[in-house]
Amino acid sequence: MKKIFFACLLTFSHLLSAEDSFLDSVKRMEWGDLDVVWVQDDRFPKFTASIYFKNGAFDDLFPGQTQATFDLLTAGTPKMTQNQISEFFDFYGAKIRNSVTHEYSVLSVQGLTRDMKPLVGKVCELMNEAIYPKDELTSYVSRARSGLKNLVTSHASLADRIFRQVSLKGTPFDRPVEGTYESLGKLTPDILKSRLGKLNDSKKVLYISGPSDIKEMKNYLKSCKWKNEFTLPDVKLKKPSSELAIYLVPVPAANQAQIRIGRYITQSEVQGKYDNFQLLAGFLGGSFTSKLVQELRVKRGLTYSAGAYASLQRDYGRAGIMTFTKNETAAETIKLIREIFSDVSAQKFTMGEFKHQQGHQIGAYAFGFEEMSAFIGQLIQYDHQSRDLSELAEYPERVGKLSPNDLAWANKVSFPWERLTVVVVGDRSLEKSLSVIRPVRILDYKDFL
Repeated sequence: MKKIFFACLLTFSHLLSAEDSFLDSVKRMEWGDLDVVWVQDDRFPKFTASIYFKNGAFDDLFPGQTQATFDLLTAGTPKMTQNQISEFFDFYGAKIRNSVTHEYSVLSVQGLTRDMKPLVGKVCELMNEAIYPKDELTSYVSRARSGLKNLVTSHASLADRIFRQVSLKGTPFDRPVEGTYESLGKLTPDILKSRLGKLNDSKKVLYISGPSDIKEMKNYLKSCKWKNEFTLPDVKLKKPSSELAIYLVPVPAANQAQIRIGRYITQSEVQGKYDNFQLLAGFLGGSFTSKLVQELRVKRGLTYSAGAYASLQRDYGRAGIMTFTKNETAAETIKLIREIFSDVSAQKFTMGEFKHQQGHQIGAYAFGFEEMSAFIGQLIQYDHQSRDLSELAEYPERVGKLSPNDLAWANKVSFPWERLTVVVVGDRSLEKSLSVIRPVRILDYKDFL
């Protein structure tokens, strides 16, 4: 089965040359006190460099600080305006991106290897000299606030935002990474420069991909003047307490009900069985033939789509269900989802269903490596979770050994009904029908913007 996986990996993602093995393409080095992970890729004369900071939004003074620090990194320096910086990266056809989570942050740049020196030098210049001009910051805050106000017209996005905050209430991770309407107004150039300084001093790992001459980057990074000292502490969470209510969020012009059901998972509950949770997410909502889609859409026509996830970080995870339905069938849909949870935990599914989704997980896994950026993302995630990369290569074999008992175990851990948070964004009239399932608590969507 592992051989099949390698064949798929080579055919679909082309990450490795024919003579290389999967793990041999990943090399670990040390450039001074900076840990480096290099994926050798000789196919094209281009490079990717992703800087992983062991510091994320959890360390914010207020929500949105780290996100704004990275988003406005190219807003200006004492030498260049935002337009000049944009023109610089456009001239080289390069891309600079960022990703911020509560636990860590990533800044990435992609370009041609011949342009590595000016591009890496410019990133170092930004990290050292970004000044966050007041006019650009004001414009950023205005756009971000407008986006939050407009969430009321995007009920699915609003449901995701509210569900995250409600389901993570009482943990250090309930504050939105992108900030709130109120917190965005607290941003100042000095606050952002101070945050950038702390990121520069944080523990880092550099992930790079490209041909062998990418090692020249070591010399260009010296101008970054980084330290590798500060890192966020581990966080220990208690299991979620019992949930006694359904949270209903009335919104104007709600012709559908957005439904979110799930909870946060503690690290102790994962017990290193990451594959079990990934299989569960696929079994419940990973494809058209998944359990939720078949039961909710195909058999009963209650929705067009239904998804499931079991996303795991270092200190916590989140398991959830996402779907929507007509207002008049919202209660019926939630009851059915509860029955599906019960049936999976009791292994009330056929071996054919299990084998089908098991095969789907194995067959689809290699497509996740089709882009180099996605592959680098996998490496970052595994290292962040302190997982051995051999698990990445052995995934098909490991999933192939899982049994219905393993699937049922993961479902019991992820979706115990008494601990699940249920959020419904829809019409106010839903209160009566939903109260048959649980007492209903009305929330104002404006409190979550």
